[in-house]
Amino acid sequence: MLEGAASYGGRSVIAKTLLSEPVYARIDRATEAEQLAMRKGQPNFFLVFDRLGIDPFTDHFEITLLAEGTVRGTGGVRVAGNDCATDVPGLYVAGDTATRELICGGFSGGGSHNAAWAASSGSWAGQGAAAFAAARSGTGPLHGAGTAGLRPHGRVALDHRAVVAEVQRQVLPYDVNYLRHGDRLRTALDSLERAWAAVRQGLGGTGEDVFRAREAAAMLAHGRWMFHAALARTESRGMHKRRDRPGLDPAQRHRLLTGGLDALWSRPEPGALGRAA
Repeated sequence: MLEGAASYGGRSVIAKTLLSEPVYARIDRATEAEQLAMRKGQPNFFLVFDRLGIDPFTDHFEITLLAEGTVRGTGGVRVAGNDCATDVPGLYVAGDTATRELICGGFSGGGSHNAAWAASSGSWAGQGAAAFAAARSGTGPLHGAGTAGLRPHGRVALDHRAVVAEVQRQVLPYDVNYLRHGDRLRTALDSLERAWAAVRQGLGGTGEDVFRAREAAAMLAHGRWMFHAALARTESRGMHKRRDRPGLDPAQRHRLLTGGLDALWSRPEPGALGRAA
């Protein structure tokens, strides 16, 4: 029995335990009626168990923690308009890619309003993109804008697998990216900054490797934004836990915007929409 472990308010207990030993769970307190309702409400959750021959209501199953909250939990690409437009003209965002902070604040999950958001934002983004396209009278000359992973400054000499492995080394450990501390966040960010310089200089490819290289560069960019924003929020709020800053700071009751490629930035979102729910 792992005292204090819970989906809400007890994930840090799980993370601390996972640093030294595996953690197992079993949904053994649900009545037959509740089990039926759970299967109907979240069928995808039980699909893997059924394929593996595990009854989660009677059998123990091993659990881990993923990068929930830094990948799809609340933050994401900024929604700049009611039609799910972004700050980039013609680019619209939906589902897990789009930020859910406007409806979830600093903590999210996998169902309820989150599922509704996926369908709703998809509809709004589709309508917005269609209206944008219909209003255009034509297209001007096109040119490639992407650089990292596509058009390196120097000779292609870096393998995309090495980039992914470095991102995983810095992002996946619980004592870096879940049980956060400023010192470890800075060390991880410094490592990713060095990796970014190497990517800009020598990551590229041909054929399918072009896609893989671009994917690796995107993972690296996201990791840098994530740690930069985590360092800027010097408190613990929602899914963001800082061991060196365990309390809430009333002065930081706002959302953060983060961005930049070679030079990163993080700052409070201005205006009324920047205030936390």
